[in-house]
Amino acid sequence: MTAPIFILAGEASGDVLASRMMRAVHQHYGQQQWIGLGGPHMAAEGLRSVGDMSRLSLIGVGAAIQHYRQLSAFADELVDLALQQRPKLILTVDAKGFSVRFAARLKRQMQRHGWSAPIIHTVAPTVWAWGKWRRHKFARAFDGLFCLFPFEPDYFAPLGLESHFIGHPAAFDIQAQKPKAPSGSRSSGTASSAPRIVLLPGSRNSEISQILPVMVAAVGKLRQNFPNAIVTLPAVPKYHHMISALCAEQPIEIVDGDQHLAEVLADCDAVIAASGTVTLEAALFGAPGVACYKASWLSATLGRMIVDMQKVILPNAILGREVYPFLFQENLTATHLAEAVSRTLNDPQAKMKAYHTAMELRSCLVREADGFDQLVAAALGNWLLPKASA
Repeated sequence: MTAPIFILAGEASGDVLASRMMRAVHQHYGQQQWIGLGGPHMAAEGLRSVGDMSRLSLIGVGAAIQHYRQLSAFADELVDLALQQRPKLILTVDAKGFSVRFAARLKRQMQRHGWSAPIIHTVAPTVWAWGKWRRHKFARAFDGLFCLFPFEPDYFAPLGLESHFIGHPAAFDIQAQKPKAPSGSRSSGTASSAPRIVLLPGSRNSEISQILPVMVAAVGKLRQNFPNAIVTLPAVPKYHHMISALCAEQPIEIVDGDQHLAEVLADCDAVIAASGTVTLEAALFGAPGVACYKASWLSATLGRMIVDMQKVILPNAILGREVYPFLFQENLTATHLAEAVSRTLNDPQAKMKAYHTAMELRSCLVREADGFDQLVAAALGNWLLPKASA
C-alpha cells in the first residue's frame, strides 16, 4: 500500500491554500492519499481529517499562551498519528507557531523510531516584520520552506533551510490577473452616488467579535454622507449567523465569502479589511480602502513591543509604501474608519491608483510563472515521487 501524505492547516486561509497545493500534487504526481488536519476545501481534495482545525484558530500571543496546554496535547496527538501512518511527506501550511512545535516534536520522534520523511512548511514566518530569531527554529524543525513572497527565501537559505518562492495563489487568480480598470462611469464623492463598500472583518470568531461591531458603527456614520451606499460583507459560511446578528443595526448584504469574494472586491469603491491575507487579495483586485485590527489588551501590548507595525499589512510590506492606512487598537474607532473611507470615496483618483497598485503587486508575486500549481509542483519535485507518466 502506498504511503500517504500528511498535511496540516489550521485556519480558513490555510485550508484554501493547502487545497490548492493538494490539487497541484494530484495534477503533477498522480492521485495521493491524504491524512492530517484541515477544513472543507482540503476535504474536497481527498483529505481524511482527524479533527476540527478550528482548534488551532487562535489569534494573538496572549491567546496562544492561554491555550498552550491544549495545543501542546493536540500536537502530540498529531505526532502519534504520523508515527502510526508513516507518511512519505509531511506538509504543514501556515499556523506557524503550532506547525513548528509539531514539526520539532515529530523530528525528534522520527530519530527515536529510526524513520524519516521530509517535513516541509508553507508560508514563512514574517521575520521581516518581527522576530528574526524565529528563522533558526524553522531551520531546525523543517527540511524545506515554501515562501509566498519573493524576498523571503533570502532570510532562510543562509541557515541551510532549502527555501523556494512559490508565488501567492491570489496573484494567479484569473480575475486578479486583470483587475478592473476604472471606467470613470461611476462618480466618486457625491451623496447622490451609490458607492460600493465591502467589509472584511476576518475569518476567526475572535477577530469578527472584536472588529465587526466597529465596522458596522462606521457604516452608520458613512451613510450620513453616502446614504445610498451599498455595503456587502462576504462571510465565512460557518460564522454567517454570528455576523448577521452583529450587522442587524445596518442594512448590510451578507453573501457567501467562498462564492462571492472575488466579484465584490472586483467591483467595490472601498474596502474595510482586517489585517491578514485578505488585504493582499483586496489590493490585487484593485480595491482602495483601509486596513484595521483590534486584539485583546495582552496581544496588542505584546504585539507593539515586537512587531514592526509598518509591515503588518501585506501590500504595504511588499511594495514598501502605504497602500492601505492601518488603524490599530485604540485608533480603530467608528469615526476614524468612516473618515478614512470617506477620503477614499472622495478621491476621484482612488480607483485608478488602486488599479496600478494591483498590476504592480501582481508583477512582484507572479514574475514569469505560468501558474501557482506549476510552481508548487516544481518545488515539491525535490522531495516527492517521480512525476506520473502522461
